[in-house]
Amino acid sequence: MKRMIEVVDLGLKMLSCLAIIGGGMWAYYQFDIAGSTSWQNNLALETQVLPYNGDLRLLVVHVKSKNPRNIEFDLVKKDGDSFVLRVQRVADDAKVNGIIDPDRRSVVVPDIDLLANTGGEYDFAPNAEMDDMRTIVLKVGSTVALTADMETNNGTLDEHGEPDTNFISASTVVHISP
Repeated sequence: MKRMIEVVDLGLKMLSCLAIIGGGMWAYYQFDIAGSTSWQNNLALETQVLPYNGDLRLLVVHVKSKNPRNIEFDLVKKDGDSFVLRVQRVADDAKVNGIIDPDRRSVVVPDIDLLANTGGEYDFAPNAEMDDMRTIVLKVGSTVALTADMETNNGTLDEHGEPDTNFISASTVVHISP
């Protein structure tokens, strides 16, 4: 009987050691390999064109963001983070089979800072879904490219001495029909 108790005791001690090692490996995987402390967000743009006044239309833009992770992350403007919506005119004189690449010269409205009305800080709770809506008045016949950019400063410098950042982006093109 004493021998059996010693064997069971040894077995329980070995299982405890395996559980501690397994827990350590799981923690290492979650926080180092899988990047559990890293941020991630899914961005999407939804648009709607509504009648407004004469040959003007309202372009309603919903910038939808979802934090799919089980950790919270913040965008803090004073730390160099940003969340902007850009509206750029698409040229209507492109050649057939040509590639249209909107640039900074074709800005319709100045960059829309989606952090502006948040006090400069935006908290994304775990699994939270956010919807930032903006309305823009445009003329019938306009075609615009919309781009939402979310950028976070890593607090380090890259090889060129510039702030090292991570970003995600979502884009779409909208034509304002009569």
